Amino acid sequence: MTLTLLLAFAHLVHGAPPVQDTPFVQEYREFHPLPGGANDVRGLAFDGEGVLWAATAEGVFLLSEGVWRAAHDAESAGPCFTAAASPTGGVWVGAWNGVWRCSGGKAERMGGLAEPVSALAFDGASALAFGPRGNWRFDGKDWTAFGGKWATSSRDTARDSTGGLWLSTAHGLYLLEGERIARHLHKEEDLLTGDQLSVTVGPDGLVWAGGYGGIDVYRGEKRVRSFSPREGLANLEVRRLRFHPDGTLWVCTGLGVTRWNGSSWSLRHSLRWLPSDDTRDVAFDRDGAAWVATAEGVGVIRRRMTTLAEKAAHYYDICMARKVREPWIVGDSRLMVPGDVTSNQHEDDDNDGEYTNLYMAMEAFRYQVTGDPDALDRARKAFDTMERFQTITGTDGFIARTMVPVEWAGPDNPNPSRLHDANRTHTAREEAQMLVDNPRHKTVEERWRPSADGKWLWKGDTSSDEMSGHFFGYYIYYKYVAQTDAEREKVARLTARVMDYLMAGGYTLLDTDGTHTLWGVWAPERLHGDGNWRAERPVNATELLSYLKTAHVITGEERFDRAYRELISRHGYLELARAPKPTAPSERTDIDSDLLVLALPALLMEEHDPEFRAAYEQGLRQWFGQVGAANSPFFNFMCGALGVEDFNLEECVKFLRDCPLDIIHWTVDNRARQDLRLVRYPELYGWQTDRLPPADERPVMRWDKNPYDAVRGDGGRSESSGVFWLLPYWMGRHFGFIAPPDAGN
Repeated sequence: MTLTLLLAFAHLVHGAPPVQDTPFVQEYREFHPLPGGANDVRGLAFDGEGVLWAATAEGVFLLSEGVWRAAHDAESAGPCFTAAASPTGGVWVGAWNGVWRCSGGKAERMGGLAEPVSALAFDGASALAFGPRGNWRFDGKDWTAFGGKWATSSRDTARDSTGGLWLSTAHGLYLLEGERIARHLHKEEDLLTGDQLSVTVGPDGLVWAGGYGGIDVYRGEKRVRSFSPREGLANLEVRRLRFHPDGTLWVCTGLGVTRWNGSSWSLRHSLRWLPSDDTRDVAFDRDGAAWVATAEGVGVIRRRMTTLAEKAAHYYDICMARKVREPWIVGDSRLMVPGDVTSNQHEDDDNDGEYTNLYMAMEAFRYQVTGDPDALDRARKAFDTMERFQTITGTDGFIARTMVPVEWAGPDNPNPSRLHDANRTHTAREEAQMLVDNPRHKTVEERWRPSADGKWLWKGDTSSDEMSGHFFGYYIYYKYVAQTDAEREKVARLTARVMDYLMAGGYTLLDTDGTHTLWGVWAPERLHGDGNWRAERPVNATELLSYLKTAHVITGEERFDRAYRELISRHGYLELARAPKPTAPSERTDIDSDLLVLALPALLMEEHDPEFRAAYEQGLRQWFGQVGAANSPFFNFMCGALGVEDFNLEECVKFLRDCPLDIIHWTVDNRARQDLRLVRYPELYGWQTDRLPPADERPVMRWDKNPYDAVRGDGGRSESSGVFWLLPYWMGRHFGFIAPPDAGN
């Protein structure tokens, strides 16, 4: 079938035309720290040759061939306050000791003025300097003081289309005509705040002024609009206003840089985008890149055109370069130096099995779309590792959480903390505390066990997350990867071993100590008869039905179908599956959402009994009703593939486009944003935002985490595998939701 027919078929089945993968603007950042203690940057400006000059707390610096160097002599070092490009092509810097004129790679202090200068303005060949001790005019040769009754707390200047000079001060906004005050705006009916920090003129001639209360916009001397958090401004401390050549307003604030494109705001904050959220100034180079002055150096936000396909290649390169460890486990990795990917180090995770199965599913869909033999080979490697997760335990069907080389725990390991949750003993007091915190608690002192060959350590106390991840992986591998009878028999044997083991334990997952793991409980008598499992009842019931359906489909063994039907007829598991997602804030978790996206595909794709299928379709819609508005492409694309017609396709593709190229887990703290409200919903625990910012304004996503979390990240100490993005992308391609870049040709 041709690509055109495939896309038309997807539209017919799913009710949504595919989104064409057209080029879009992708932003990314660079940092340019200054030497020594000069990172306290107050102003930036480019000269006519494209050289960047910085006004810093230590003096004047210029960026030459990517390296900062001081342009002042040691005797003149001291605080600078502003930098401005002059009409003649140079840059002028207002400093503690007057004005510095910068051009040709050199800076010289101008004679005749030795007072602090905090704002500069130009008028043809002449220039004006404003400072706390007065005002001065430069006529091309000399500086001359001139008077004025305006406040001397000058911060910024801008000339409007009539030649009037606007001056922002701590005591309001002045419009000067020569040395005369034509207008002084300082009353509440005139502006949001009297403490003004910046002023600029837009391409349409409107005057924009901002300070410690927001932004006001003037046509002539009449205010026509204001911006505060109510209108989407993320932070009220407006330090600098500058228009990009494309007409976008860039606003330096106390919480990063926010931009206004004429209809909506966007925010760039956290170390993902800037060296510091304390921003002071912005300048634009010839390519349109924005250079931002901050309290911790200079950051650059660049732009380039890309496609989703190119972005997928970028993330895939990261995954292959840094996220695969022996035998073929795929997951996030630690950065020993925050933000430095060259310091990458593999580490174990409790959910390595689940995450590697998600990676395997990604390769399966990638293979279905591209036919790339590497995708097929790597999916097979991941499945072999999943089989190893079971055989390494030496049991009939128990699966390990993860495995690591024994050297990771050895005395020669230079980083002993690399191995998480080392074996340890617990005191009776510790156990009592843990039981009070969680009556279902199970003390596990031997978490790591040696393999039979002594080369590996494997981790027990395997969870329901792992079981769901493995059964999802078995199903995806069987359906999309296994091509030969031998491969299908291989996955059937593994699936049967694990399912038989779970059934032999009475639908509890028995660890090697003979008791069930902390989270490994699906038994009817526990879900129905133990109040401590009430919240997990619908999720776990749906999971177990999915495991059995998967086992029956893959193996053809009737015992699995009989057990499946018994749970439905005798224990009401089908009724629980009609509303599988807990909704009460105290019981709702995004882990449940993640577990259901793993469980529902086998049930809805393989169940043909009309009554049973109707129940699962009802459960699908109940789950989607809880998660759909967050526009997770993984969740929503799966819902679309399973029959939900309106699954917010455009919004999900927007998420894929908005995700930053940098997938380091920088801490993103939205609690200080003044355009958002902190709430305890949809989940009770932890502060969340009342609306969902775009993907580039919140932490790197993982689908078992709450997308509404107000703060998350580890300060750049780890990096995502990228599978959170790659899996839904290739799903979208496979199911016909995303058309490739050349689909219209």
